[in-house]
Amino acid sequence: MFTIWKDELFKMASKKIIWLGLFLLALFLSWRLFAERKNYSVTIDGHNFYGQEAIDRDRALTAGYAGIFTEQSVQNIYEDFGFYYHDIEKDEYIGNFCNNFITRRMTNYNMVDEPSYENVSFLEGEAWEQNVAPLLNGTFVFDYTHGWDDLKEVYSMITVMAMFILLIILVSPVFSEEYSLKTANILLTTKRGRRSGIWLKAAAALFLVIIIYSVFTAYLWLIYGIVYGTQGLNASPVFIGITHVGYYPATVLGFFLFSFALGLAGLVLLTSITLLISAVCRNAFFAVILSLAVFFVPYAWMNALSWMLAPLIGRSLVNAVSHVMISMPFYLPVNWGFALTVRQIAAHLGIAFVAGVCCMGGMYWCYCNYQG
Repeated sequence: MFTIWKDELFKMASKKIIWLGLFLLALFLSWRLFAERKNYSVTIDGHNFYGQEAIDRDRALTAGYAGIFTEQSVQNIYEDFGFYYHDIEKDEYIGNFCNNFITRRMTNYNMVDEPSYENVSFLEGEAWEQNVAPLLNGTFVFDYTHGWDDLKEVYSMITVMAMFILLIILVSPVFSEEYSLKTANILLTTKRGRRSGIWLKAAAALFLVIIIYSVFTAYLWLIYGIVYGTQGLNASPVFIGITHVGYYPATVLGFFLFSFALGLAGLVLLTSITLLISAVCRNAFFAVILSLAVFFVPYAWMNALSWMLAPLIGRSLVNAVSHVMISMPFYLPVNWGFALTVRQIAAHLGIAFVAGVCCMGGMYWCYCNYQG
């Protein structure tokens, strides 16, 4: 039994295009991060600092204001540093992480055409109550989270999607390649090839994709830790742009662990769907194309098809299908961005589990009953 599992593992691991893709992805993300570090700047006591020194000084400065975030915290930061602004003459941004945060999140900075120190002011009235007051209720912990805010975008919006596409290419040929090479008939004549061998192939695929996903995630977390340290991991995730509505972990560290778990669930489902398609398709190339098409169906549904079909099938059915789509691999890793409750997230994970089980069952039936 171990021989089948090992051979399948080696067969998938021998695909150089996957390793090249992962290497280029890691290279791009590393280059981007260290380029960001080089361009990082902070102004302290009228002096500008750049690069890693600027990050270290900004972290140390922010530590003095870390803790429960209140209106007094905002007042202290404003009195000490004023607003963050762009110096047109020097063509430089003047400020630090603290006043950058209050300027961008609590003022009209993003509402004026050319924001300057003179025309920026705190929000007032309803705008303050809706956008700022929820952050000042005495339950959120403030700290330096610049690097973690960037990692959230890079990890969820770039890395996971790119890895999923590469892993589709990796898994798609598991069964379809055997059809193309005419080896499926031989394997299916053996008792193990028709039963346990099928599950061992699926297990090898799941094992390899989980290892790749976990190692790549650890690498990304490591390089961000090298540049930004661990400060801010105990801060509240609202300071990296996570909505305070619905379920969210209590800390930034908790958010990344939660995000990793959602991505892992999406990856397992993605592998199950791809294995089913591989067992159905007789051509390895077509299996890759169809798997990629199926992967992007939820995006097409949420952004176009749901609006087009709503008048024909009704809003209630559209909403039901949308919940299923949000449970699919394209959206499951970013479920945290939909302001969902614990119950809703659990329901989406439940849908993903049922879909995964059905796909694995379908995979087994299609391959076991193949007639070449």
